[in-house]
Amino acid sequence: MVLSRSWGFLTQALASLALFAATLSVLLGAALAFGTSAVPPPSKQSAARFAQVDYADLPAIQRFEARDGARLSYRMYTGAGSDVVVMLHGAALSSFVLHALAKRVAEAGFTVYVPDIRGHGASRPLGDIGYGDQLLDDLTDFVRFVRRAHPAGAVSLVGHSAGGCLALRFAGGADGGLFDRVVLISPMLSREAPTVRPVVDSFAKPFKARYVALAILDRLGIHAWQSLPVLAFAVPAAPDGKTVPLYSYRLSEAFTQDHSYVDDFRRIARPTRVLIGSDDELFFPRRLGPLVHTIRPDIPVDVIDGVGHGDILLDSRSARAVIDALRS
Repeated sequence: MVLSRSWGFLTQALASLALFAATLSVLLGAALAFGTSAVPPPSKQSAARFAQVDYADLPAIQRFEARDGARLSYRMYTGAGSDVVVMLHGAALSSFVLHALAKRVAEAGFTVYVPDIRGHGASRPLGDIGYGDQLLDDLTDFVRFVRRAHPAGAVSLVGHSAGGCLALRFAGGADGGLFDRVVLISPMLSREAPTVRPVVDSFAKPFKARYVALAILDRLGIHAWQSLPVLAFAVPAAPDGKTVPLYSYRLSEAFTQDHSYVDDFRRIARPTRVLIGSDDELFFPRRLGPLVHTIRPDIPVDVIDGVGHGDILLDSRSARAVIDALRS
């Protein structure tokens, strides 16, 4: 009798478990297939702002070889001095967006390298990467490539927005010492940071159901389907790759999410400075300094009056602040 009851209980438990697994599979499958949302319309204000830039002298694309054999792209602005700057663009964009700032920094004597981060611009495929740490590996390969070309100069790292997030991750990581100095411009720390305004979703819209499904599968060690798009940006699709309207799960995680900004700030061992405009539309400027200083009181945070998130790349005062930070 006891054995019969135990067997009945076990059978019922297994049936319940099987039903739960089947239900979960159906829900995850539905989320993967249909868990998208409306793509935000392109930002007319941002397009108008950068349409004012003269790109007639935009440097031609050059190539370097990453460890996986991929020929990734970059632009170079030659300066008169020996010091070098590697400058990282933000999410959904490519190297062209840093043209105005890179020119001014080069005119101040620095040679500036602006890569198309893998998944952007001419570094294909657009909107995707091969694995989670690939952007960090690419940056390691790139700075070593740059140092071979400039063995006598100091090499600084500058990142804007999500490029600032990647720069922070790298500077706080195992190869952070490959750079001599770090400048973060309006950095995206993480989507959960207290500096992020709610309006950020109007520029970068996550497909929440699909994202959650892929995150659950990732925790279970299942990495299939991570090439599916989970993040849509308010930028137009561009055949030349200047803008990237959709990110895969693994690119989204690698570029803007998969790190602890607190730990990264704590681990930085090179002189670092943070800049942000007082009118930044995506992040709360006045929260950034106190947040950084609770982690690293020694890292200066400068707020540039009257400058927004995109304007900081075009404004001459902002360029002077970047140059001063590179020289300090």
